[in-house]
Amino acid sequence: MKTKRNPVEEGKLMKLRQWFYDLITILRKDLISTKRVKKYFFGAIIPPIVILIVFTSLSGVSDPETYTVMVVDEDNTAYSNVMKDYIVNISSEFAPWFNVITIDTLEEAKTKLHHFESLGLIYIPAGFHVNITANDPNIKGIVYLEVQNINDDYVKNYIQRLDEAILTFNQEIHLSYGHVDGFAIIAKKQYVIDQDLSIIRGLVIGVISMFSITCGLFFGSLNVAKEYEDNTIIEIVNSPVKRTAYIASKQLIAVILGLIVVGILSPLLFFIFNIKFRGNILNVINAFIMSTWIHACLGGLIGLRIKNKMTTILVAIVLAVFLWFFMGGFAPVRMLGEQIYMVSRFLPGTYWFEIIFSETYYPSLSYSLFRLNILGIMTISFTIIIWYIISKRGFKL
Repeated sequence: MKTKRNPVEEGKLMKLRQWFYDLITILRKDLISTKRVKKYFFGAIIPPIVILIVFTSLSGVSDPETYTVMVVDEDNTAYSNVMKDYIVNISSEFAPWFNVITIDTLEEAKTKLHHFESLGLIYIPAGFHVNITANDPNIKGIVYLEVQNINDDYVKNYIQRLDEAILTFNQEIHLSYGHVDGFAIIAKKQYVIDQDLSIIRGLVIGVISMFSITCGLFFGSLNVAKEYEDNTIIEIVNSPVKRTAYIASKQLIAVILGLIVVGILSPLLFFIFNIKFRGNILNVINAFIMSTWIHACLGGLIGLRIKNKMTTILVAIVLAVFLWFFMGGFAPVRMLGEQIYMVSRFLPGTYWFEIIFSETYYPSLSYSLFRLNILGIMTISFTIIIWYIISKRGFKL
């Protein structure tokens, strides 16, 4: 025996079915319209590609001229100073490609390392001198070595010379101070990534991250502005179509077209610039979808406000470049100052960029999940706010 639904619940269900029916109807119309206007694709593709070409030509070289090696000495004794002298001398042998700087704290050095501001970190922990003077073969002096890049021949040779420095240091300490024959220093190496982090390759990731912003703003705003110029918006205004279903269709179009653009160009750019992807592709796809959806929300508002295709295109491109700068696409945001870094925390594109960069070069599940959660909260918040504005404001002719 069938149970009767509550009339209120039945009414809500009917409204929900009608909303999805409206969405599918408008989506079909938008897909047909987009097929007819193939130049839509070029509008979203050209700005990032132009940026890549311009900055690639300005950078001049594919690899940094100088690698920075950080040294953190928490021991600060005569023994650790001898070790540091070895490091400085080795670096001078490779001049001008290697530059050694001293960092006060391990935390500060780790931050710089994980933001790819330096090639590597050499860490001499507190108690170093105690261990090497203990006259106990079971107690070893330890030097930690963490390197970002071992794919370059200069870097490989540099690391090999550091290994030789460890052996030489052992011999000098043994001969000078008469320690036991079993003494040794352990160099613990952690090679974070094995591919180049050159200026151009980092820029390629920044350009790919920009596709999310341009596709969202461009397709989200242009599809709405086109309705006004073609006067098809009158049909929407006079129809019972839900306004939120209308704007959701524009957002879905932006996501679909964006996935096509990025799906074709990203593997191509990775192949051209010899970039190896090492992370979780699902994290990247989810981040792209959420970021594009959010920017399509903003694009829809731009299209409703401006109503002119050409002006909308210009505004979308300018805004995309502006957001790209503040999210760190041009340079790491920490290098641009604390104020810009704080602004970047409120931009969804920042988290999309950080996820694709991390998943490409330095995969970390906790790092990506934290940013995916923030993107998820932003996506829900932006959708609620903008759908509310659309439902109240409507479409003004």
